[in-house]
Amino acid sequence: MNASRDRVVPAAVTLLAAASSLPPLSTLLMRFMLTQMLVQIPLIFLAAASLSVHIRLPTETRWMQWNAQGAPGLLFSAIVLAFWMTPIALDGAAADSLWETGKIASVLAAGSSAGISWRLGSGVAHAFYVGNMVWMTVTAGMLYQESTERLCNAYLWNDQAITGQALVGVSIVLAVTWVLEFAGRNVRQSSRTGGDAQGADSPPA
Repeated sequence: MNASRDRVVPAAVTLLAAASSLPPLSTLLMRFMLTQMLVQIPLIFLAAASLSVHIRLPTETRWMQWNAQGAPGLLFSAIVLAFWMTPIALDGAAADSLWETGKIASVLAAGSSAGISWRLGSGVAHAFYVGNMVWMTVTAGMLYQESTERLCNAYLWNDQAITGQALVGVSIVLAVTWVLEFAGRNVRQSSRTGGDAQGADSPPA
């Protein structure tokens, strides 16, 4: 059951990401700031991250040596995503096909880098990455929802305000979800460790 789900979910996300990158769906998604930031970009990122499990780079390659602990790759991913939260980047992607192509390529690279680096990184690197992404997304969301002026020429002020509220809400939900999952994983690991230690200390029958 889990194995089947692990195959179906990435495949579905990949198909949706491909559809979101091509007309006519891409044209529809780009009409609204909300759908560009919270539908198209996340789909492309998640598709690349999920497909990165099939990437096997030799440890002697320069990139793997540079990214040995995962932190540099996670930082690269965060920088790319932060750029595509800015008004100039969103306007460029909405108005120019070259910008849109660059966005898709860079977000694919960010997703692949994050997927590979997440598996290499420690809990500290994971916390740093998630914390920075939440902080950047909340900051962008607060800026968009509290600004009294249109920051993006391609989108209406109302769309901007709604997008800002959604960014803050999604960030909080993702942060709480990750903290609960992280805590639950640590509890399960502690339970298994304690059970193994108790079994080892038990006298033979």
